[in-house]
Parts: sequence; C-alpha cells; structure tokens
Amino acid sequence: LRKIGDTIMSTSAAYLLKKAYPNAKITMLVKPLTKSIAGNNPVIDEIILYNYFHKANLAEIRQTAGILKSKQFDLAVVIDGKPRSAMLAWLAAIPQRLGFENITMRNIYLRLFYTKIYDIDYDFIDTQQVKNHEIFINRITGRDDKARMVMPDLPEESKEKVDELLEAFPADKLKIALCIRSGIPYKDWPQNRFIETVQAISEKYAAVFYIVGSDNDSVYAQEFIKNSNIDIKNFCGKTDLPQLGYLLKKSDFLLSVDTGTAHIAAAVDTSEVVVFAGTSHKHWAPYGEKVKIVYPTVDCYPCTDKVRRKCINYPCLINISAKQVIDACDEMISQI
Repeated sequence: LRKIGDTIMSTSAAYLLKKAYPNAKITMLVKPLTKSIAGNNPVIDEIILYNYFHKANLAEIRQTAGILKSKQFDLAVVIDGKPRSAMLAWLAAIPQRLGFENITMRNIYLRLFYTKIYDIDYDFIDTQQVKNHEIFINRITGRDDKARMVMPDLPEESKEKVDELLEAFPADKLKIALCIRSGIPYKDWPQNRFIETVQAISEKYAAVFYIVGSDNDSVYAQEFIKNSNIDIKNFCGKTDLPQLGYLLKKSDFLLSVDTGTAHIAAAVDTSEVVVFAGTSHKHWAPYGEKVKIVYPTVDCYPCTDKVRRKCINYPCLINISAKQVIDACDEMISQI
C-alpha cells in the first residue's frame, strides 16, 4: 500500500482479520510514506517496506518477493487489487493467495497468481472502499463483522507534543482544523473560495483555526493565512501522521479537501466536511457517520484518467461554490 488514505482504509481489513483470527500474525506490506500508519498499530503485528522506484521494475519485484518468501507466510490477502501485489504473493510461493476480483478476458491472467478469487458481483466502484474491504474479508472468514479503521497507538510524549500545540487556544472555543491542499491540482479547491468559507465560519462561531499538512504545505498555508486576514495557526509539518490523528481527535471539526487527512479524521471519529472533485465520493469518501461530502454536479464528474489527462481548467472544482461548503459546515457544526 502506497498512499496514506488507502493505508488507513486498509487497516479495516487488518481489523476484521484480527477479529476473526485473534491468534494470527498479521503483516502489512507498505511504502515508507505510510509505515507510521501501519507501525505500532494494534491490529498489525509487523510491517514490511516496499520502497519501489518503478512499479514495473522486475528486479525490485523479485527482491521483495524474496523477502516475503523468507517469512514463510501461510496466507496472502491482496486487498489493493493490483496485479503487482498478486504477482508478489505468487513469486513468494505463499501457499494460499486470495484476491477480490471481477475476472474478465482482459485480466484472466490473474488466475495464475491466485489460489482463490472472490468474485465482485455488485457495484464495486460506487461502494465505499472500506465497505468493499468489509465484504471481501467477511467472505473469507464467513463472518458478518462491521469494519472500522484503526490508527496506531501513540506514546505519551507524542501526545504531549500535540497538547502543547493546542495549549494556546481557549478551552471554550471550537477547535477547527483546516486541510487546504492535497498537492493534486484536480483535488485542490480554489484558495479564494476556501478563504471565503473560513471567513464565514469565523463570523458565525466562536472558533479557533489551524492548518494541518506536511512541511511541503507550509508556504501555501502562510499565503492562505495572509490572504484570509484571520488569526490562523500554521501546524504544517509540526506532526507526523499518528500525531495528526491525535490532533484531529482533539479537534471539534475538520474542513478538508479530498486527501489522506480526511480519512484520518474519519478513523478518529471527528466531524468533517470534505470537498470532492475529480475522484468519486461514492468510492473514496472517508468512511464514517460524521462525514459530509460536497461534490460537483458537472456531467464529467467523476472523471476518468483519460478525461483527466486532457482537462485543463478543472470545471469540477469551479462548480463547487463557497455557499455549498458553508451550508455543509453549518449542518455538521450544529451537531457538535
């Protein structure tokens, strides 16, 4: 697993497997970017890093397959549906290799890699991804368990670091986190509309605001703060991913674009509004009951990779007004 959101959602599969087989040792294969989500996680016993530079590099695939083979696994569960993952399990000679696929003539070669394939006999694309994990794992175990995402345990010193960030804020004010940038052009809502939304929230509610993100987001965050004329704190780069989960857990509300931070908020049960564009909210929205999605109504949404490559102005982003997002925020904040 190579993306933050994908890894967080996939902890639900590990949770369901651990629930069904509490004595099993569960190992997750991840890229270095997401190791802090899988590491020190109560439903994952071990992580293996796969730091590939090119996903089709046969030498790197063989090297990782050798590591997997040395571990002598009994069972491989391919939850990302990628041919590369199925091939790794096959090359590692893991005796039981399970996949969740809709086999057609186009991908019939996958039958070579799996020992058993569970057929996707429903609308997978319009089903939220954690729910897909739930269906897959329950078919393996024969159970009817409900999925939930699990964040890693956090040491006390890490909690204290986050607590120090929040100390400056009055206890009687709403603590509102802002994730204003994903770094992907077709996901990043225009800054002026995001600012208009935050200004409206600031006028309506006694709230404090802070921007969360990585070091790479810090300069953009400072520009956002300057243009907003609001006292917003810049927390970009001040937390790692597990600490961000704790920060969001202690926050009252998150307003976010479609990115991994939104999935972390859902995992810790924090109320949020997420602005979607490009990717399908039906499949990729954060999984939880405290999530409100605002999405475009243009004909080309959600877009395919082919359409996206030709898109320049991203009409899906422009289609979403500040008023739509403000109304969604009002609805969620009123329930806090």
